[in-house]
Amino acid sequence: MSELPRIDRVKVERPYTLVIRWRDGTRSRVDLTGLVSRFVPFAPLRDEDVFAAVEIVDFGTGVEWPGGLDSSAVALRRLAQSQRAMTGADFVRWQKAHELSNQEAADLLGVALSTVKGYRRRKRRLPKAIQIACHTIDADPTAFYAHFRPRRSGRPRQRRAA
Repeated sequence: MSELPRIDRVKVERPYTLVIRWRDGTRSRVDLTGLVSRFVPFAPLRDEDVFAAVEIVDFGTGVEWPGGLDSSAVALRRLAQSQRAMTGADFVRWQKAHELSNQEAADLLGVALSTVKGYRRRKRRLPKAIQIACHTIDADPTAFYAHFRPRRSGRPRQRRAA
């Protein structure tokens, strides 16, 4: 079981974005624009002064704003991971972590085999929809199992007429 993430420092970079330094020494930029704009309980955070009043609580297990609005370190880490950009090298690591052949990755993501090969060579960011799919599969193994179909090597067997 992995250790729960803990926040060491938090600062507001711009409206609705937090820069978090984790106790493990890593840093994350977490854009909460979607959460603030669509999640009704967080509507008070649309006021930039209220958003800027964020504080670390409970020994780094979360953050809190005036009025008792809060978010856990676990949720913030997950948002940060989901927002992290993926390059071709990241895609190769993702594919290896899930033990996917190029064809299995193509089938899983609903793209052509040549597209997966292109993603693997890509130096810049992958398309956002592919990043979202890959991050979702990382965060929720059920999403992987729901859509993965293993490939068998070789030609399909011919059925003989009776």
